Amino acid sequence: MAEFRRITADMTEQYVRMATDFYASPAVLTPIPQEHMRATAELCISGSPFADLYLFYEQEEAIGYGLLAHTFSQEAGGSVVWIEEIYILPAHRKKGIGSSFLEFVRATYPAARFRLETEPENERAQALYRRLGFSPIGYIGFVSDVPDRKL
Repeated sequence: MAEFRRITADMTEQYVRMATDFYASPAVLTPIPQEHMRATAELCISGSPFADLYLFYEQEEAIGYGLLAHTFSQEAGGSVVWIEEIYILPAHRKKGIGSSFLEFVRATYPAARFRLETEPENERAQALYRRLGFSPIGYIGFVSDVPDRKL
């Protein structure tokens, strides 16, 4: 069974390699620069209250990661944990690691709501999320990036 470990400085390169693979996959709309990944790792290593990053290990081998973001929702009546990213190396998929990580997150964080997103075409992920009690929401997402602002 996979072990979930908070990122430390010596795990950064393993995380960046996996995140680079994730952002080159059909699971996301566009790739991002590795400097964003490194900044995310640094933020999480520093103990920021806004994000947590876990690497998944089996027998001391990094096999995936999960990125969480923390916010508040009046609608939900409390804190919200956004499961921003879950990535598992292809050779380790379909072993229940994603399910185990989502269960770990729910048991570890006392949030009023857990939220995640997936591409409409990712039917496998949608089936997993539904099986674990997540429901689709009827919102249409919007974003406004400010490219000159950094973490």
